[in-house]
Amino acid sequence: MSEEGARAPPAVPLAASLAQFTEKLITRRGVEQSNVLFGGQIGPATKALSARTNAIGVGDKAPHFSLPMAEGGMWGLGEHLALGECASLVVVFYRGTWCTYCNLYLRGLLEVRSQLSDANAALIAVSPEAAPASGDDASAEDARFPVLIDHGGKVAEQFGLTFEMDDAAKNVLKSSGLDLEKRNADGRWILPVPGTFVIDRSGSVAYAHVDADYRTRPEPQEIVAVCRSLRS
Repeated sequence: MSEEGARAPPAVPLAASLAQFTEKLITRRGVEQSNVLFGGQIGPATKALSARTNAIGVGDKAPHFSLPMAEGGMWGLGEHLALGECASLVVVFYRGTWCTYCNLYLRGLLEVRSQLSDANAALIAVSPEAAPASGDDASAEDARFPVLIDHGGKVAEQFGLTFEMDDAAKNVLKSSGLDLEKRNADGRWILPVPGTFVIDRSGSVAYAHVDADYRTRPEPQEIVAVCRSLRS
Protein backbone atom coordinates (compact mmCIF):
# COMPACT_ATOMS: atom_id res chain seq x y z
CA MET A 1 0.00 0.00 0.00
CA SER A 2 1.33 3.45 -0.87
CA GLU A 3 2.02 6.06 1.79
CA GLU A 4 -0.84 8.12 0.38
CA GLY A 5 -3.28 5.25 0.81
CA ALA A 6 -2.09 4.14 4.23
CA ARG A 7 -4.27 5.01 7.18
CA ALA A 8 -2.70 7.62 9.46
CA PRO A 9 -1.53 6.19 12.78
CA PRO A 10 -3.63 7.16 15.79
CA ALA A 11 -2.47 10.30 17.54
CA VAL A 12 -0.34 9.72 20.63
CA PRO A 13 -2.27 10.85 23.72
CA LEU A 14 -0.96 14.14 25.03
CA ALA A 15 -0.45 12.63 28.49
CA ALA A 16 1.96 10.10 26.99
CA SER A 17 3.96 12.81 25.21
CA LEU A 18 4.18 14.87 28.40
CA ALA A 19 5.28 11.83 30.41
CA GLN A 20 7.95 11.00 27.84
CA PHE A 21 9.33 14.52 28.04
CA THR A 22 9.39 14.35 31.85
CA GLU A 23 11.48 11.16 31.63
CA LYS A 24 13.89 12.84 29.22
CA LEU A 25 14.13 15.90 31.45
CA ILE A 26 14.97 13.80 34.51
CA THR A 27 17.59 11.89 32.51
CA ARG A 28 19.16 15.12 31.32
CA ARG A 29 19.11 17.06 34.59
CA GLY A 30 19.30 14.23 37.10
CA VAL A 31 16.76 13.30 39.76
CA GLU A 32 17.93 15.79 42.40
CA GLN A 33 17.93 18.84 40.15
CA SER A 34 14.66 17.78 38.52
CA ASN A 35 12.97 17.48 41.92
CA VAL A 36 14.16 20.98 42.81
CA LEU A 37 12.74 22.27 39.53
CA PHE A 38 9.41 20.44 39.85
CA GLY A 39 8.89 21.12 43.55
CA GLY A 40 9.97 24.74 43.32
CA GLN A 41 7.22 25.42 40.82
CA ILE A 42 4.42 23.03 41.77
CA GLY A 43 4.63 23.83 45.49
CA PRO A 44 4.29 27.63 45.15
CA ALA A 45 1.60 27.23 42.48
CA THR A 46 -0.41 24.91 44.74
CA LYS A 47 -0.11 27.36 47.63
CA ALA A 48 -1.14 30.28 45.42
CA LEU A 49 -4.21 28.46 44.10
CA SER A 50 -5.34 27.40 47.57
CA ALA A 51 -5.13 30.99 48.78
CA ARG A 52 -7.14 32.44 45.89
CA THR A 53 -10.57 33.89 46.52
CA ASN A 54 -10.99 35.17 42.94
CA ALA A 55 -10.42 31.95 40.99
CA ILE A 56 -12.63 31.71 37.90
CA GLY A 57 -14.54 28.46 37.39
CA VAL A 58 -17.42 26.93 35.48
CA GLY A 59 -20.51 29.12 35.58
CA ASP A 60 -18.60 32.34 36.30
CA LYS A 61 -18.53 35.25 33.92
CA ALA A 62 -15.10 35.55 32.34
CA PRO A 63 -13.34 38.84 33.18
CA HIS A 64 -13.30 41.14 30.16
CA PHE A 65 -9.78 42.02 29.15
CA SER A 66 -7.83 43.61 26.34
CA LEU A 67 -4.21 42.76 25.56
CA PRO A 68 -1.62 43.46 22.86
CA MET A 69 -1.05 40.71 20.31
CA ALA A 70 2.46 39.43 19.61
CA GLU A 71 2.01 40.29 15.93
CA GLY A 72 0.74 43.78 16.73
CA GLY A 73 -2.63 45.36 17.49
CA MET A 74 -4.98 44.69 20.37
CA TRP A 75 -7.38 41.85 21.12
CA GLY A 76 -10.33 42.30 23.49
CA LEU A 77 -12.70 39.71 24.91
CA GLY A 78 -15.62 42.14 24.92
CA GLU A 79 -15.13 42.98 21.27
CA HIS A 80 -14.79 39.31 20.36
CA LEU A 81 -18.03 38.37 22.11
CA ALA A 82 -19.85 41.32 20.57
CA LEU A 83 -19.04 40.05 17.08
CA GLY A 84 -20.88 36.81 17.85
CA GLU A 85 -18.99 34.94 15.16
CA CYS A 86 -18.02 31.93 17.29
CA ALA A 87 -20.01 29.59 19.50
CA SER A 88 -17.13 29.31 21.96
CA LEU A 89 -13.66 30.62 22.73
CA VAL A 90 -10.77 28.53 24.08
CA VAL A 91 -8.43 30.62 26.25
CA VAL A 92 -5.09 29.01 27.08
CA PHE A 93 -2.80 30.56 29.71
CA TYR A 94 0.71 29.32 29.07
CA ARG A 95 4.01 30.03 30.75
CA GLY A 96 6.12 30.84 27.71
CA THR A 97 7.84 29.40 24.67
CA TRP A 98 10.64 28.17 26.94
CA CYS A 99 8.23 25.66 28.53
CA THR A 100 8.19 22.44 26.52
CA TYR A 101 5.09 21.25 28.35
CA CYS A 102 3.23 24.33 27.14
CA ASN A 103 4.52 23.88 23.60
CA LEU A 104 3.45 20.23 23.49
CA TYR A 105 -0.02 21.23 24.66
CA LEU A 106 -0.38 24.02 22.10
CA ARG A 107 0.83 21.71 19.34
CA GLY A 108 -1.80 19.22 20.43
CA LEU A 109 -4.48 21.89 20.11
CA LEU A 110 -3.15 22.85 16.68
CA GLU A 111 -3.51 19.23 15.60
CA VAL A 112 -7.26 19.44 16.33
CA ARG A 113 -7.61 22.95 14.95
CA SER A 114 -9.88 21.80 12.12
CA GLN A 115 -12.15 20.07 14.63
CA LEU A 116 -12.29 23.24 16.72
CA SER A 117 -13.14 25.19 13.57
CA ASP A 118 -15.91 22.73 12.73
CA ALA A 119 -17.26 23.29 16.24
CA ASN A 120 -17.22 27.04 15.52
CA ALA A 121 -14.66 27.60 18.26
CA ALA A 122 -11.87 30.17 18.33
CA LEU A 123 -8.55 29.84 20.16
CA ILE A 124 -6.27 32.36 21.86
CA ALA A 125 -3.16 31.95 23.99
CA VAL A 126 -2.10 34.30 26.80
CA SER A 127 1.49 34.51 28.07
CA PRO A 128 3.59 36.91 30.17
CA GLU A 129 6.44 36.53 27.68
CA ALA A 130 7.42 39.73 25.90
CA ALA A 131 7.86 38.18 22.45
CA PRO A 132 6.27 34.73 22.55
CA ALA A 133 6.56 33.92 18.83
CA SER A 134 9.71 31.98 17.94
CA GLY A 135 10.82 29.29 15.55
CA ASP A 136 10.83 26.59 18.21
CA ASP A 137 7.29 26.66 19.58
CA ALA A 138 3.67 26.21 18.63
CA SER A 139 2.96 29.93 18.66
CA ALA A 140 5.11 30.63 15.61
CA GLU A 141 3.71 32.29 12.52
CA ASP A 142 1.85 29.19 11.30
CA ALA A 143 -0.22 28.93 14.47
CA ARG A 144 -2.96 31.19 13.07
CA PHE A 145 -4.44 32.18 16.40
CA PRO A 146 -3.86 35.29 18.50
CA VAL A 147 -1.00 35.14 21.00
CA LEU A 148 -1.54 37.81 23.65
CA ILE A 149 1.11 39.43 25.84
CA ASP A 150 -0.03 39.63 29.46
CA HIS A 151 2.29 42.24 31.03
CA GLY A 152 2.81 41.42 34.67
CA GLY A 153 0.31 38.58 34.50
CA LYS A 154 -2.52 41.01 35.16
CA VAL A 155 -5.11 39.03 33.21
CA ALA A 156 -3.86 35.75 34.65
CA GLU A 157 -4.34 37.35 38.07
CA GLN A 158 -7.95 38.17 37.15
CA PHE A 159 -8.47 34.46 36.50
CA GLY A 160 -6.77 33.59 39.80
CA LEU A 161 -3.71 31.94 38.26
CA THR A 162 -0.53 33.85 39.08
CA PHE A 163 2.36 32.57 41.21
CA GLU A 164 6.13 32.88 41.52
CA MET A 165 8.45 29.87 41.70
CA ASP A 166 10.91 29.60 44.58
CA ASP A 167 14.53 30.73 44.41
CA ALA A 168 15.94 27.21 44.10
CA ALA A 169 13.91 26.55 40.96
CA LYS A 170 14.89 29.94 39.56
CA ASN A 171 18.56 29.12 40.08
CA VAL A 172 18.18 25.80 38.22
CA LEU A 173 16.67 27.60 35.25
CA LYS A 174 19.24 30.39 35.37
CA SER A 175 22.04 27.80 35.39
CA SER A 176 20.75 26.56 32.03
CA GLY A 177 20.60 30.07 30.59
CA LEU A 178 16.92 30.78 31.16
CA ASP A 179 16.23 34.08 32.93
CA LEU A 180 12.55 35.05 32.97
CA GLU A 181 13.43 38.57 34.07
CA LYS A 182 14.78 39.01 30.55
CA ARG A 183 11.98 37.12 28.76
CA ASN A 184 8.86 38.31 30.52
CA ALA A 185 7.30 41.59 29.48
CA ASP A 186 7.47 43.12 32.97
CA GLY A 187 10.92 41.78 33.88
CA ARG A 188 9.64 39.55 36.71
CA TRP A 189 9.28 35.83 37.39
CA ILE A 190 5.49 35.97 37.67
CA LEU A 191 3.88 33.05 35.82
CA PRO A 192 0.37 31.73 35.27
CA VAL A 193 -0.61 28.33 36.56
CA PRO A 194 -1.42 26.64 33.23
CA GLY A 195 -5.14 27.05 32.67
CA THR A 196 -7.57 26.33 29.86
CA PHE A 197 -10.99 27.95 29.81
CA VAL A 198 -13.82 27.56 27.30
CA ILE A 199 -16.06 30.62 27.20
CA ASP A 200 -19.51 30.53 25.59
CA ARG A 201 -21.29 33.22 23.57
CA SER A 202 -22.64 34.87 26.71
CA GLY A 203 -19.19 35.24 28.22
CA SER A 204 -19.72 32.48 30.81
CA VAL A 205 -17.08 29.87 31.55
CA ALA A 206 -18.34 26.49 30.32
CA TYR A 207 -15.14 24.58 31.05
CA ALA A 208 -12.09 25.18 33.23
CA HIS A 209 -8.94 23.10 33.65
CA VAL A 210 -6.37 24.48 36.10
CA ASP A 211 -3.61 22.32 37.59
CA ALA A 212 -0.71 23.46 39.75
CA ASP A 213 1.32 20.60 38.29
CA TYR A 214 2.38 22.15 34.99
CA ARG A 215 3.27 18.70 33.69
CA THR A 216 -0.45 17.87 33.47
CA ARG A 217 -2.67 19.23 30.69
CA PRO A 218 -6.13 18.31 29.35
CA GLU A 219 -6.33 16.16 26.24
CA PRO A 220 -7.14 18.27 23.15
CA GLN A 221 -10.08 16.00 22.33
CA GLU A 222 -11.58 16.92 25.69
CA ILE A 223 -11.57 20.56 24.62
CA VAL A 224 -13.05 19.67 21.24
CA ALA A 225 -15.90 17.77 22.94
CA VAL A 226 -16.77 20.79 25.09
CA CYS A 227 -16.76 23.12 22.09
CA ARG A 228 -18.96 20.74 20.10
CA SER A 229 -21.47 20.74 22.95
CA LEU A 230 -21.67 24.54 22.69
CA ARG A 231 -21.94 24.67 18.90
CA SER A 232 -25.73 24.71 18.87
